Amino acid sequence: MLSSAATATATSVSARSGDILYGYLRRKTVAPFRFAQTKQQVYCKSLRPSFVAVRAMSESQTALKNQPQSSASSGKKQALISLSDKKDLATLGNGLQELGYTIVSTGGTASTLENAGVSVTKVETLTHFPEMATLVLFFFLLLENQLDGRVKTLHPNIHGGILARRDVEHHMEALNEHGIGTFDVVVVNLYPFYDKVTAPGGISFEDGIENIDIGGPAMIRAAAKNHKDVLIVVDSEDYQAVLEYLKGGQSDQQFRRKLAWKAFQHVAAYDSAVSEWLWKQTEGKEKFPPSFTVPLSLKSSLRYGENPHQKAAFYVDKSLAEVNAGGIATAIQHHGKEMSYNNYLDADAAWNCVSEFENPTCVVVKHTNPCGVASRDDILEAYRLAVKADPVSAFGGIVAFNVEVDEVLARELREFRSPTDGETRMFYEIVVAPKYTAKGLEVLKGKSKTLRILEAKKNDQGKLSLRQVGGGWLAQDSDDITPEDISFKAVSDKTPTESELADAKFAWLCVKHVKSNAIVIAKVGSLSSSLSIRLGSFMILILGLFMVKNNCMLGMGSGQPNRVESLRLAFKKAGEEAKGAALASDAFFPFAWKDAVEEACEKGIGAIAEPGGSIRDQDAIDCCNKYGVSLLFTNVAPVGTDVVWIYSITYGGGIVSGDSISCEFTIGDGCTAVLTTQSSTKVYKAIGSQCSEQTLEARIGRESLLVVVPDPVTCFSTARYYQKQNFRLVSDSNLVLVDWITSGRHANGEKWDFEFYKSINNVYLEDDKPLFLDTVLLEKRNIQSIAERMQDYHAIAMVILFGPKLRELQKQVQENVKNMMSEQLQISYGSRRHNPDSRARNGFMKPEFIASCSTFGPEGKGVVVRIASDSTESVYNFLRQQLGDLEPLLGQSPYA
Repeated sequence: MLSSAATATATSVSARSGDILYGYLRRKTVAPFRFAQTKQQVYCKSLRPSFVAVRAMSESQTALKNQPQSSASSGKKQALISLSDKKDLATLGNGLQELGYTIVSTGGTASTLENAGVSVTKVETLTHFPEMATLVLFFFLLLENQLDGRVKTLHPNIHGGILARRDVEHHMEALNEHGIGTFDVVVVNLYPFYDKVTAPGGISFEDGIENIDIGGPAMIRAAAKNHKDVLIVVDSEDYQAVLEYLKGGQSDQQFRRKLAWKAFQHVAAYDSAVSEWLWKQTEGKEKFPPSFTVPLSLKSSLRYGENPHQKAAFYVDKSLAEVNAGGIATAIQHHGKEMSYNNYLDADAAWNCVSEFENPTCVVVKHTNPCGVASRDDILEAYRLAVKADPVSAFGGIVAFNVEVDEVLARELREFRSPTDGETRMFYEIVVAPKYTAKGLEVLKGKSKTLRILEAKKNDQGKLSLRQVGGGWLAQDSDDITPEDISFKAVSDKTPTESELADAKFAWLCVKHVKSNAIVIAKVGSLSSSLSIRLGSFMILILGLFMVKNNCMLGMGSGQPNRVESLRLAFKKAGEEAKGAALASDAFFPFAWKDAVEEACEKGIGAIAEPGGSIRDQDAIDCCNKYGVSLLFTNVAPVGTDVVWIYSITYGGGIVSGDSISCEFTIGDGCTAVLTTQSSTKVYKAIGSQCSEQTLEARIGRESLLVVVPDPVTCFSTARYYQKQNFRLVSDSNLVLVDWITSGRHANGEKWDFEFYKSINNVYLEDDKPLFLDTVLLEKRNIQSIAERMQDYHAIAMVILFGPKLRELQKQVQENVKNMMSEQLQISYGSRRHNPDSRARNGFMKPEFIASCSTFGPEGKGVVVRIASDSTESVYNFLRQQLGDLEPLLGQSPYA
């Protein structure tokens, strides 16, 4: 325990310091600082040895008052400089000194200035304490010497001199009273956190933390806030402008505001880098943080935007993830006119596409769509084939290569004539490649003064892709999947040949970069030879004794409202060469007969590659079987998953009393199945005590998903209905179950007018261990019993979500239900205040829709949602919204 004397001293010191800390800039009396007794014991015990030092400092400060006044009244100009990046520091220091500024600095900055012949006042000489030894100032005393200089500039004598307003009299009186000088210029940049954490080989977590600047941002923000009186400089590019400004004795507030803006932007970008790095250090490493900031740096102002009347600019993403990650934004422009808005879009599309290919490849792009793609060991031939695919579109387009452009290729680019007439020299807006030989660059520059020549680095994988929509941004993983990551599964009777499979893979890689609705036709080029041997995708020509891989895109159709039109455009460009070629589609075909699939087959296509997932997939298979065409499903939803939709006619339809329907099946390991109905299951009038029955027994294998999404059971008149569903899971099985009931003639005034309804849903884990057991029983005992129990609600429903594949969906549903009910309750209470109703109890109006959410099973791995609603449609809307995220797993959304 502290002695009474010690306690009194601590309180007394606290009172004086409290007055100064608050009166420092405001000059008003405040209540003394008070600390809880327990905290006072802890802190004062550890700091008691410093009382002597504080008293000594206080005495020395009293002596300072008798010395000449600080710059606050003497007119002496001071500049505070603390830099990590010391570029052009000597020029700035000498310039300020010539203008009569006293330079205050610290550490390495002070040493650099002194070596350049600049007189420097060390910041340590300013950090004297007036009579204000609060707990905060105790910390300064102890920590400045003991924590490696971490708190060197976190000091009232520094921040007071920065923040004091020159036009507020009591601010200046406070500074003069305590011998604190003002700072007119503050020049600060921050610890090189950005460079440290992106250095090759990485950095340890501890080192990363040590490189987070604290004092620097505090000084920058303080000076920027008080920019009317203090010039804040964070960019060495501004040094000369600042010296000219000070030399002219100007008072341009716009100049000061611009520097203040730059300062806050500098700190914001720094903080975003720290935040991004720390998020990556957290456990789980989720791809999408709850919030994040993207720092952008202006690279160039553009002549106009997508259209001539739109202003535009180009920014470089300074996120840590983009450091040395490649892409068009960081490309080097060797020659030509400045890039335009559309140039960037087209160059990005061309570079992203050509970078996908391992073999020497040329891609020609027009309006962000590849109009020509060819891969061949001879890059000259690849270039010619790419242009030949659509020479009209290629004229004025962008040409991209994934290999070095040498003198020979450059001459071909410069002199090549259009295949349409053999005379017109091909014109291009941009050429982009990973590198150029010196001679190749020289030759290519001679093609045109305006030709933009870009040198780019291949994009890294695993980036975050962002796209703006009105009022928000969409974020997704970059599409890094390749043909090697996909199982091209033959679902037709005809199995593709090795050549057809190679064609299909090439076409699929091309269609990935074509705007939807997208169709690409591609083929392995034929060469005249009397003897050839095919090994995989390589052709060895015995006659010529060399290998040729001659993949090229023959035609493509893009951006059409329907897939048939895209298909017709692709065939128009491919012409007769389409016969025997492969066709790839970026999405499944919703129809086959007398539609795109049959039209492709009739035109002689050899193989079709598409994702599959349509409810009419069997039609596509049957159509291809009729014409002897190979049909390949890529199953990119997700890779390797087969989705089977089971539409039950009996498990949903009319049931009369006494009917009994049972269903039993097993979902194999790694499979996905959906059980749904054509319409609601209608249960009609019972005869005597007979009861309609439906039973379902389902076993779900490892890593499998069963989705049971029926329409509601609708009971009419005196119906009697019994349903039992058992689901047997293993630990990594996944289950989505919807079970719901409505009354039959609700619109006509009947509410729950039936005899008996019972639904049992049991979920078992592993060896028949009960995981979830649920029973709903509605039984008519008198004419009002069921209606009263249902509180006039017309529909009740239950949704079960269980399994590792559904964790994100579970989180989203739980959050949605919470928010929805919060809003619903507010609406219901507000409605009662303005619309009194007999159904209201205690001032509360019955909501039209209610939902609750809870967890079950080991570690709460299962989620159950229960719903009651005045209308069936509102339940449908709820299910559509909450289960919509199942679309990537199922190929389409339930209840869509």
